[in-house]
Amino acid sequence: MIIRFVVLRMKSIYRMKEPQYFFCKSFGNLVPLFGLLLCSVLCSAQNLVPNPSFEEYFSCPGDFSQSANEFRVKGWRSANSGTPDNFNECSMGEAGVSYNWAGVAEPFEGRGYVGIYLWMNSDNNYREYLQCKLLEPLLKDSLYEIEFHYKLSSYSKYSIDRIGLLLTNELLAAKHDQVISIQPTISIIQDTALTKETGYWETARKNYRAQGGEQYVTIGNFFDNRSTHHYYIRFSPIQQSMLAKSAYYYIDDVKIIPLFNTQPNQFVQIPSEFKQADIELDKTYILRNIQFEFNRYALQTSSFAELEEVVSWLKENSSARVMLSGHTDDQGSEAFNISLSTSRAKAVAEYLMAHGISSSRIESFGFGKSRPLIDGVTEEAREANRRVEVQFNE
Repeated sequence: MIIRFVVLRMKSIYRMKEPQYFFCKSFGNLVPLFGLLLCSVLCSAQNLVPNPSFEEYFSCPGDFSQSANEFRVKGWRSANSGTPDNFNECSMGEAGVSYNWAGVAEPFEGRGYVGIYLWMNSDNNYREYLQCKLLEPLLKDSLYEIEFHYKLSSYSKYSIDRIGLLLTNELLAAKHDQVISIQPTISIIQDTALTKETGYWETARKNYRAQGGEQYVTIGNFFDNRSTHHYYIRFSPIQQSMLAKSAYYYIDDVKIIPLFNTQPNQFVQIPSEFKQADIELDKTYILRNIQFEFNRYALQTSSFAELEEVVSWLKENSSARVMLSGHTDDQGSEAFNISLSTSRAKAVAEYLMAHGISSSRIESFGFGKSRPLIDGVTEEAREANRRVEVQFNE
């Protein structure tokens, strides 16, 4: 399409210039006491969004993406044929943090963020979207807190009045690069396209009662240009031509957190053990024979036989991807167990990669002691809870 060609052409001729700021600082919003209390309760709750701050990547970004396949953030993809961009402190090119081709911005959280076009001054409604699959589907009639942060890039000549988040049961895979016209689950619509917060990190937050089965999150602008109000920022510098007719926004720190008790053995279904001949997609299995030294993440040789079966299955099913999740018992601090479980899942991932499985097919996460299979402090319970789980999907 013409607009697609224009975007890629404009990306290809960009060279970054000296950054400038052009917004006055916001005074911020007062947080209600209830919100502070709720935050203190939920701060240790499990976020269902994988890689929520876009810290993990398959390859460090060097520049903007010129195709959807170049967006190499673990757990995330484009929901249409638009080209989201990754920004990270690791970059030695023009996709760095805090300075990059789209502007100047510190992350809201961590070392990176992503960027998408929410609006372009044209008749073609060009849009970019971010999409991920949740770590588990939402439970019917259960309450969740949804939150993400967004910021207008400082080189954008336009700002707009809206952004949204959509929860769906099915994957979105639009074959075009235009607006996905679906009513979003969260729709943030400001009274005006330019406010005192514009240009600083803003927060979208909503409590949501699940219909049941929602497992995909998509972020972007779901309204066409006629419905989207825009504002031309007259005195902002034109640092590069690609953003002269656009509203480009950074996204960071996406959260979907259960607002109910998720502690041990409330409706817990114990996964089956991994058996190569009986694998089903989108089903979780326990790698029962994976062994580590106490409080360490180096694999013991007794683990290799089962891992060879996983490698064999992945080679026979070359289109499948694998998600690994590490879990610990109740001993030790939350921070230590998150780190340990993450490292153990990564150790399994590294074994798979060393035996010929592409890193682009592997995702790994650590849940610490937050998801025990068996409640209790006996050695039998702790042994069952120390595990690595595997799930295969397309």
